[in-house]
Amino acid sequence: MPIEMEGEAKGSTMTAIAIWQAVMSELQTETSAQAYNKWLSELEFVAEIDGVIQIAASNSIQRDRVKQDYLRVINRIWSNLDGRGRRVSVSCWSDFSDDVRQLAESARTEMADISAEMAEEENTPVEVRTTSGDLTFDNLVVADSNRVAATVARRIAQGESAPAKTVYFYGRHGVGKTHMLLAIQSHMEASNDKRQVVYMSAEEFMVAYVDGVRRNDTSDLKARLRSADVLLIDDLQAITGKGGTQREFFGNIRAVAARGGLVVITADESPSELGSLSGRVREELQGGITVKVDEPDEEMRRRIVRMKVADIATENPEFVLDDASVELIVQRVRGPGRQLYGAVCNVFTATTFVGLPVTIEDVAAAVRRQLGDRKPPTIDQVKRAICNVFGVTRTDLESARRSRSIAYPRQIAMYLCRKLTTRSLPQIGRYFGNRDHTTVLYAVRKLEALIESDETLRADLERVEIAIDEVQAGSPG
Repeated sequence: MPIEMEGEAKGSTMTAIAIWQAVMSELQTETSAQAYNKWLSELEFVAEIDGVIQIAASNSIQRDRVKQDYLRVINRIWSNLDGRGRRVSVSCWSDFSDDVRQLAESARTEMADISAEMAEEENTPVEVRTTSGDLTFDNLVVADSNRVAATVARRIAQGESAPAKTVYFYGRHGVGKTHMLLAIQSHMEASNDKRQVVYMSAEEFMVAYVDGVRRNDTSDLKARLRSADVLLIDDLQAITGKGGTQREFFGNIRAVAARGGLVVITADESPSELGSLSGRVREELQGGITVKVDEPDEEMRRRIVRMKVADIATENPEFVLDDASVELIVQRVRGPGRQLYGAVCNVFTATTFVGLPVTIEDVAAAVRRQLGDRKPPTIDQVKRAICNVFGVTRTDLESARRSRSIAYPRQIAMYLCRKLTTRSLPQIGRYFGNRDHTTVLYAVRKLEALIESDETLRADLERVEIAIDEVQAGSPG
């Protein structure tokens, strides 16, 4: 049997041994002290063999008890920490061959090194992210998609009483949930609010908690959180599936609420949809205020783009986007506000920031970088987009009709097929009523000559390219 000692877990900087230590820490929180000390504390990492993490028990009695009562929990915790799909198996030392036992010596050495590093970091305070003041209510764009959530957040910041002790904002990543939390913190700090506000992401909470468990002292974390009059917890989904962490989280939010404080939480999904959320935490959240934050509509996206441009222009007044450029970003970047910000920043970096003027081509290039490289469209997809934009049919495009209402869309279609697809001129001609390749070449050269001077043509080309994006996004064909 081949034996492989894994150094790095794929997709993680943690070695298998470091993951095992984290599993042991989590087990301490998920089991009683008596059970952990009797059955689990002496389990030892041995090696990875054929994708299975081998763990040694001291004797067959311990092995059998762990398999019966704890192995499922161990594998659940392991799978949350390791993205490689490996599983854990428990045997007693006598079950292993001599060469496997020798591998355990390497594991013991690495375990000792990790313990030494943890000891060095023991007195290092946990860093908790706070707002820089950049995300405020003043630069929060509000529309129908987020109006309720924004209103609730502002009233919390202003000290108005809420009908519940927990407020839960949820919605897709990037729709502005973190902005609202930091706006609450920023407003309270700027107005010298006497209430104590504490912001922490759920991931930072988990790191601080695990660190406290390893040091056998979580008092600093408890003191920080429970001192809050307004506790802001961001991205709750980061701790779902982690039982011990959720229990600690539940205890802290209950303590804040019990002393009259308010807990404001964000997550990507509603409490009922958030997988692996403990029943007690879910019930606590469902008993409070739950507000969905939807994705911005088209007009809100325009306002977001213009606000980001204005923000950059405060220090770089020469940075200006005309209406056509704003519209291009709005129509092509269909995601939440964070993606729109990224597109504007890409335009600025490629133009004004390096001393170049802004052109519509620069904006289009920035959007392409934002969206990533999409595979070239097919001729069929180009034709479908042309039909959608100009209200013609495929039969019209392939016919011999020469009226401008048909010839103009056909020439644009040929031009874009040549520009965007990988097809040759003769191949394109065959898709348009078996036309000769010289007809396609004529259309391409004609439009190339007109693009610089014909504003209507540029706008029509842009409309069709947007429609092609939509066709590609909507179907494989």
